[in-house]
Amino acid sequence: MKKIVALLLIALLLSVSGCLRGGDETHTETPGSGEVKETNAPKEVNATEAALEIARGENIFAVGLYGRVAEGDGNVLISPYSIHTALTMAYEGAEGKTAREMETVLHLPAEREVRLVGFKELIENLNPKDETYKLRTANALWVQKDYPIRDSYIETIRSYYLSEVRKIDFQRNPEEAASTINDWVREKTGGKIKGIVSPEAVRDSKLVITNAIYFSAEWVHKFDPHLTDNETFFTPRGPVIAPMMHTEGVFNYTENDLVQVLELPYTGGRLSMVILLPKERNGYKRLEGEMTEEYLLSLLANLSPANVSVTIPKFEFMGEYELSSVLSAMGMKSAFGNGANFSGITPAKGLYISEVVHKAYIKVAENGTEAAAVTGVLMASTSLHFEEPTYVEFHADHPFIFIILDRKTGEILFLGRLTNPKG
Repeated sequence: MKKIVALLLIALLLSVSGCLRGGDETHTETPGSGEVKETNAPKEVNATEAALEIARGENIFAVGLYGRVAEGDGNVLISPYSIHTALTMAYEGAEGKTAREMETVLHLPAEREVRLVGFKELIENLNPKDETYKLRTANALWVQKDYPIRDSYIETIRSYYLSEVRKIDFQRNPEEAASTINDWVREKTGGKIKGIVSPEAVRDSKLVITNAIYFSAEWVHKFDPHLTDNETFFTPRGPVIAPMMHTEGVFNYTENDLVQVLELPYTGGRLSMVILLPKERNGYKRLEGEMTEEYLLSLLANLSPANVSVTIPKFEFMGEYELSSVLSAMGMKSAFGNGANFSGITPAKGLYISEVVHKAYIKVAENGTEAAAVTGVLMASTSLHFEEPTYVEFHADHPFIFIILDRKTGEILFLGRLTNPKG
């Protein structure tokens, strides 16, 4: 039985400038010289409120980033959570102009304590004990052997981002280093993403930050495989034949002049997929022009139960992005050049971000669970015998935007666009 699966990994490669490459220097493994940032957050910070503030900032970042990677007419998939978390881990060691630019682009709280407590709360809550669905996240810091990393930075990354910290030899054995990181990627993403780096990519690296997220869940409302049929889907470049899934039931739904909005819940009750379907067949670009965090929040706030007849395509695709130029264009310029200041990570000079690599995978199919909540809802909608209920038609046979959402915090975990279910 297939499951709905989405996974993502981002790798952040930090390299030193030319004058420091080749590394003849010798250092102790993790010297504590030059303590730059305190790591003990005050107990009075409210963890729940801090997490909500982080989630709001992340969602603003998500919409801005989506607008830049969604140029063109292809399928799009990113995990704002993953990108935002990995970049914030780098930000923890940024100073001066580099820190100010990153803070602005990432929409981070001004108070350091709120940021640290908020991220820890989000990360801990995204690794639930509830086995009705799988949502697992992991962070890792891969450090070149003998490269000086501040103890204060290591403590922050371990304590608040729950990150592994591993020594590795990028320069003397880049093949083994890349293989070690890629093995970690495969493990943390259930084998769906085979790797993220090559020996050539990591050869000059001093530090690699990775974040992985793996998600697997079943629908609350099943799509009956016997009702799936090959039908026409209207892509921006012409019609294609694709398998379309069908179901009926009570779903959270809203609409306006531009868009129909449908929420499809996953088992466990915490996560859901929200689909934004333009009413016009080629209206996705107009919808994207309207998208802001406030616009999305207003749509979500207006969702309410309705009888809906649902048709959506089965789909599976991978998204791959190199985000350095995108993030620079968003205002994070100095982090990628010789003017970068990551002195909170290391006392050595010249550390900068060389690449931000992002991969994401998603598969949507019929599977779901006949949960008690579903049975109760269906009985409520069918137990009245006065007349057959009227169903709203939600027929997603043309491009749409989708979000995988944490209902508890409102955090956007995945954000994508389907323009062609055939890939």
